Amino acid sequence: MKHIAIYVPQFPVASETFVVTEIEALRAAGHKVSVITMEHLDHESDFDFDVFELKRERITTTLKGLCCTSIQGVANAYKAASSQHAIRNLSLLYFGLQINYLIKKQQISHIHCHFMHSSLAYGIVAAKYAGISVSSVGHGHDVYVNANDLNAKLAFCDFNVAVCQDMYNLLQNIKTHSVHLLHCGVDVNKFQHYDNPNNSRVKLLFVGRLVDKKGIEFALNALSDIPPSKRPQLDIIGSGPKLAELVGLVNQLHLNNWVRFLGQRTSGEIIALSKQYDAFIAPFCIADNGDKDTGPVVLKEAMAMGLPTITTNIMGCTEIVDGSCGYTVPSRDSDALKQAILTFCQLPENERIKMRNAARDRVNRHFNAIKQGVKLSRLIEQVAYES
Repeated sequence: MKHIAIYVPQFPVASETFVVTEIEALRAAGHKVSVITMEHLDHESDFDFDVFELKRERITTTLKGLCCTSIQGVANAYKAASSQHAIRNLSLLYFGLQINYLIKKQQISHIHCHFMHSSLAYGIVAAKYAGISVSSVGHGHDVYVNANDLNAKLAFCDFNVAVCQDMYNLLQNIKTHSVHLLHCGVDVNKFQHYDNPNNSRVKLLFVGRLVDKKGIEFALNALSDIPPSKRPQLDIIGSGPKLAELVGLVNQLHLNNWVRFLGQRTSGEIIALSKQYDAFIAPFCIADNGDKDTGPVVLKEAMAMGLPTITTNIMGCTEIVDGSCGYTVPSRDSDALKQAILTFCQLPENERIKMRNAARDRVNRHFNAIKQGVKLSRLIEQVAYES
């Protein structure tokens, strides 16, 4: 099995659990996997795979990378770099040589680049230096907001991955190499599925970064329109630039007795807390700058914990949640959110239990990381063999 390098701009990032999940799935499929990153954020993390950080001052490594490439490799790398304009050619070629040295030293056979902006820009140049295969996976901001040189970069990939149907349709319209639809998976076994909680009042959970595209203000407005006697409680886990604004909105709407901000929590803490909640709410929307969630892993993680989910019809959300385990409503529509919340609150306990079981089952059948890892492994093995 091929040695795969996962290339990400930063590692590890708390909100990007899908990266480590994918690594573990590829390892379960039989691959050796290493990480290459421009910024190693937590050197204390105890990963049992290699993490290589690129450094601007590593002139020696760059020269070694040049010494172990061919004239054809240099020509191919220059062609890939010169097709791009968002990042200086010198930077692409310089760091590409560092990565090339790692490729040769670690006997890496394939680079899989998460995010289609800078990581893909450097990844394809390095792959061309080394003469190995390269692939990419888009996630959202990198496709819909920061899409500089996207067509050119995708054309140099052996294959590209879309994480939802809408993204797949977009990438298919770009005349490039093959595009495959492959949802980000979750390791279902890491998530505990608890029984229906015996709450006197329905408790909802939100988990995520507090930014525009999460649409939390629409959930708050929905709650404020529900009579206090029927109003559920909402706990918000996460932090971000909108925290102060959202706290102010809670005060303005007089929701202090119903909404709590719990701050950032680890994955283990969230799993332990999940047994308290009746459902998960994710009122995603398209931000003013065009940013949007494409195939939110947090929905799948919530469903793996057996939480029925109330979300919106943004991108891949409609592929993740169906009527057996939750509700999808129009984005930016607080009234529709209110109706979905009230509908759930009025369900008898046996119906909520059915939804909890259906949520877990749907993730296991359609978004299981081990199954997704096997599919990705097959794609990589095929193109690595052809290369």
